Amino acid sequence: MTKKLGELLVAEGMVDQMQVELAAGIQEKLAEYKPIGKILVDMKALTEKQLNFVLDHYFKRPLLGQVLIRSGAISQEQLEIGLRQQQEWKLPLGEVLIKLGYLEETAMRKAISTQLDVPLLNLDKATLDNSLVTVMSEGYARKNLVVPLSRKGGAITIAMDDPTNFRLAEELSYFTGQKINVATAVRAAIERAIDRLYQNKDQQGLNEYPELDLRTVDEAPAAVGAQQTEAPPDKKVDSLIQLIIGTALGNRASDIHFESLDRQMLIRYRIDGILREANLPDLQNDINRRSKELISKVKILGKLDIAEKRRPQDGSFRTRVVEGEETRKIDIRISVVPGYFGENAVLRILDPNNAPRSIDELGFCTEILDSMHSLLERTTGIMLVTGPTGSGKSTTLYGALMTVFKPGIKILTAEDPIEYVYNGITQCEVNEKINNTFANYTRAFLRQDPDIILIGEIRDAETAEMAFRAAQTGHLVLSTMHTNDAVSTITRLLGLGIEPSLINACLAGVLAQRLTRKICPVCKEEYQPSEKTLTELFRTLTPGMKHYQGRKCPECNFRGYKGRFAIGELWVPSETDMLLISKNASFDEIRESSRNSTVPMATDALAKLRAGMTNPDELLRMLPFSSIHDLRRTMSGVFRLGEGIIADEPAASGNLGQYPA
Repeated sequence: MTKKLGELLVAEGMVDQMQVELAAGIQEKLAEYKPIGKILVDMKALTEKQLNFVLDHYFKRPLLGQVLIRSGAISQEQLEIGLRQQQEWKLPLGEVLIKLGYLEETAMRKAISTQLDVPLLNLDKATLDNSLVTVMSEGYARKNLVVPLSRKGGAITIAMDDPTNFRLAEELSYFTGQKINVATAVRAAIERAIDRLYQNKDQQGLNEYPELDLRTVDEAPAAVGAQQTEAPPDKKVDSLIQLIIGTALGNRASDIHFESLDRQMLIRYRIDGILREANLPDLQNDINRRSKELISKVKILGKLDIAEKRRPQDGSFRTRVVEGEETRKIDIRISVVPGYFGENAVLRILDPNNAPRSIDELGFCTEILDSMHSLLERTTGIMLVTGPTGSGKSTTLYGALMTVFKPGIKILTAEDPIEYVYNGITQCEVNEKINNTFANYTRAFLRQDPDIILIGEIRDAETAEMAFRAAQTGHLVLSTMHTNDAVSTITRLLGLGIEPSLINACLAGVLAQRLTRKICPVCKEEYQPSEKTLTELFRTLTPGMKHYQGRKCPECNFRGYKGRFAIGELWVPSETDMLLISKNASFDEIRESSRNSTVPMATDALAKLRAGMTNPDELLRMLPFSSIHDLRRTMSGVFRLGEGIIADEPAASGNLGQYPA
């Protein structure tokens, strides 16, 4: 039987039965329906983040049709007709219901506003903050029918056409690093607000760029079948490419986005994990006029077919960067895809200066580093690094390789693609077109007498089987997977067909990680987070504990953060864990047992907080709620951080991770 939201919240230990009953009593007395979760948040028995965690985890998000029925705006019969018609018209449900004449847009907005407890605004009378054009591009705003309205403290208020799209709000929170307050408005008013906001873009400037020599070196042969017809030389295009890439390097960008729009081209940089529109006002007209030539130049640099505009293409090139008297080489990887208004390109910058030389450089807490060193001293077994795309898994693997690298061992890698080149390591690039897959490389590596094998990613059953066979036959194997936390790797491996006994015999450890932004050391200053932030993170205030933030300065491009570091969760299976795995125990049993053999992600995060590298606001943005939730449930007691005390439930167990000096 499906559990109600109140029952789920009690089962998760977030509220008690008495609070649910009190909220239900309030709900019955209200003239208009209000979700019980919202009532519990209003009672301060629950936080918004806790509520969102349960709604997402148990798929309890309200659907538009349910919202409109509860408000009395439409009937069940009208909803069923609308859903059938939606299949034919291929339009959003709200538009279908309006076209059918079942309700007017204003009535629909009022119902949504009441049911979701979301403000309904008159945007035509609202004053817009022009500085918010840096929050999202105009193209993003129009595509998603969302407009940023104001910024106050650490929160941005936005108006959305569809406020039930919680994923969009979470995406914006992740990429802006700030809390998102959602409001709604009539669609036409949102479109007019977008027109007003993006009439005059007023953005903060970016740092000056270093000189860049764009002549390619170590040129590779052109791709087979490519029609390599060189475009006429255009010094202006060369200059624009130099400025765009040079500015990206000067601002430590990891990626450059060339996005073709209607009669213009948008240039965006990903800096510290957040995509930001480039501020090139003096060059924008030239960029717009020469958008096709810019894409062609990028394709020429990457040895791509400039005549092929219908299919995606991948390439790369090497260039020299001149900074003062220093000259160095960097690699740039290119991906080009066709779009509605023209081709789009993304350039990934692979700077050898950013390549890790040891896991000690990655910033994990002492407990994790000590265990990692022990794992890497093994001669057999498999060690996995997990996390979402862009969480730094490959960087951690490279750091691990360089930690153990020495002349007396042989290391083989299969990568897709090779990001950093190291002398003394045999690196192979995956190419599925010619059947050079991860699995086939691993099979071949077993005949190459290796000591250590790195497999870029275990993404299918064949690769998983070969990785564990290699680990079982006397090799240390390092690889990555996509899971939310360390112990969930078990479920993924079982799903790929790996036998529990083989997992038990070979799995040495699993590191789950995320990347978070580092407070700018130049403008770092002490501040006091809000009580809400502290209680949401710690359940109590932290008297005597110092917190820091970036004041925002030219050094960090007025963002308050400069650079990123990893926060990890390390699980080294204990004998009890191994016994449960070999017995094919339930995942819940394995997870419960693993709590005693895991350094939680929240522990590493708190070590960074103690060192003044991050702050509670950034941790709330970055940490999965499950990490905080697990920490509260399993590591109860009193944790001392400097002069501060963080109290939780009354039993003491575990030690807080220390950040190495």
